[in-house]
Amino acid sequence: MKKLFGVFLSFLLGMQFLGAENNLPSLLFGYLKNDLTLQKAALTAQSKALDYDSTKINNGIDLTVSTGTVKIQSSSDGTKYTFTPNASLSIPEWNGTKLTASFPMTKKSGYEGENGTFLDDGSIKISTGIITSTPLKRKISLLEAERSYIEAERAAQNQALTVENEFYTNLKTLYGYVSDVLSKKDDLYDDELDLRVLTAQGYSKTSASYRKKYLEIQSDRRNVNEALRKLERETSIFAIKCGVEYTRVFDPKTFDITKADELSEQALTAVKDFLPMEIPSVELEDVLSYKAENYTDTESALWNQYIGDLKRKTDYKMELGAYGGYTFNESSSNYDTVDGGLTFDWKGITASAGVSVPTGKNLFPLESTNAGGQSSKSPVYTFALTLKPNTWRLAKIDQKQDELNSKIDEISVKSAADDYETDLLDKLSERGDLRWSEKSYAEEYDMYSQLEYDMDTWLKQGSVTESDYRDAENNRSKAQMNILINAVEKIIYSNKVKLMFVRDTEN
Repeated sequence: MKKLFGVFLSFLLGMQFLGAENNLPSLLFGYLKNDLTLQKAALTAQSKALDYDSTKINNGIDLTVSTGTVKIQSSSDGTKYTFTPNASLSIPEWNGTKLTASFPMTKKSGYEGENGTFLDDGSIKISTGIITSTPLKRKISLLEAERSYIEAERAAQNQALTVENEFYTNLKTLYGYVSDVLSKKDDLYDDELDLRVLTAQGYSKTSASYRKKYLEIQSDRRNVNEALRKLERETSIFAIKCGVEYTRVFDPKTFDITKADELSEQALTAVKDFLPMEIPSVELEDVLSYKAENYTDTESALWNQYIGDLKRKTDYKMELGAYGGYTFNESSSNYDTVDGGLTFDWKGITASAGVSVPTGKNLFPLESTNAGGQSSKSPVYTFALTLKPNTWRLAKIDQKQDELNSKIDEISVKSAADDYETDLLDKLSERGDLRWSEKSYAEEYDMYSQLEYDMDTWLKQGSVTESDYRDAENNRSKAQMNILINAVEKIIYSNKVKLMFVRDTEN
């Protein structure tokens, strides 16, 4: 699985193709770095990784060794020591096998006239499942912990892509604002040209036609300046999100309305200098290159179906276990005993049966605190049965509920497959539109660039007016904005395609 640092590293590596001559990489990196949601997602993934490690430890081999509580009692005659050293070893993977040992020890030195070491009911016991769901439950626990970690890391990766898309969406919006300014400047140039035509036709400045066109020009200038102020305001907000500074030309505190026209050109130039005027062309992600089963909703539905089936298998499985052991100085018989038994559990029915057979001797012939009692070599049998009717009745209801849940899981898988087909067609169509737009905008830009070049030549020759040249320059700038917007839309599209699928094998 991917390591968490790869979430950010992949984006830094992904930006290496960007040219060092523009500020796009630093703006994008700053935007990602300052996003609190992305930081939270990264920390959450780290936390889930630790949870997964804890789960693996908790479901692994468990060893416990203890001295037990040591008691010391003193009197004028002597001292009595009591302690119970014990140990246990649990191996869940082996059908829940567990080995336990306990040795209640008493040592007396002149205490109440007795001396020696006494052992009563010390035991070694091993238990294991014959028919048991313990290994399956362990597997489920590990799978769910691993899944939580994987999903948290995917969320961090996807959040990084989402934030990157937010960055490019904001950038696209700013390019749109620039285009809006240029369009309003077009209106200004057109009305200025119309005014010159009226002047050439002999209309006086006091005529109704002249005054109307003049007022339209003033309105055009106001629209241009308002659009520029909006552009600068949004650019300033964008700069803050990227962790950089942008100095506004149309600063409300220092704005001089008498210099509005001069400031307009400065503001537009300042924004263009700040915004990346070059977006590298990227190859559009091919949605068909991804496997259908890796579609996010499908993968999630299949996982839920898989883990749900495993859990349902553990709900009604009969549990049959066995145990065996050896007891030292068993207190009721004063002999060592060999012990064994079976346990049973199924739908509210719990039963157990066991036997302890005295050996007639002591493996460790220590004295017994029950030495004065009667010894017996007769076997001891134990039996217990418990029935919970409500558990049985609830089990039937739960079983029907599980059957419904299983069908719901199947429908979720089919629904995800249907959604995949819809998204597939949508993305294929969008990919075609972006390719067509890219070609169309490139041709448009070449045409307006050539026109601007020709207008510049003709202006120097006196064949056209400066207004004609500025109009051609403006159209070339709008065509450039369209190319930038298309390049951004291609990046956003590719990220959206990636977000449609799980990508655990990404570097």
